Amino acid sequence: MTKHNPIRTTTRLLDIWNNSAPIRYLIVGGWNFAFGYAVFAGPYWLLNGIWPDWVIATLAAILSITMSYVTHRFITYRSHGCWWREYLRFYVVYGGQSLLNILLIWLLVTKLRYNAYATQLAISLVLTLASYWAHKLYSFKKP
Repeated sequence: MTKHNPIRTTTRLLDIWNNSAPIRYLIVGGWNFAFGYAVFAGPYWLLNGIWPDWVIATLAAILSITMSYVTHRFITYRSHGCWWREYLRFYVVYGGQSLLNILLIWLLVTKLRYNAYATQLAISLVLTLASYWAHKLYSFKKP
């Protein structure tokens, strides 16, 4: 029977973390999802009926996209590029994805009557993969 070596295991996990941007992307994305949901749900619970829904959603989107930018910049892609240029590119990617998501929901749910929950899940999975590559090749593109 072989003994478990915690140092070797820790070293292996650190190697995987350091050499795999897709794994960092998924873990950071999980955090960003939770943060984005909380930053919408908390203020919505507190301010619903006081502030218009669109104001709460807009402020939550700005905070969520900014948090997502910071975490992806420093953790996922480890970028040292011009921050404001990357930030604007990041918004272009997420803005484009948001418009595509709205269009696909309208087409598939409203017009073709697909299940909204399953449709949004499928769209989210595809857009998650697409956004990894869009950020890698555009938002955080190395010169």
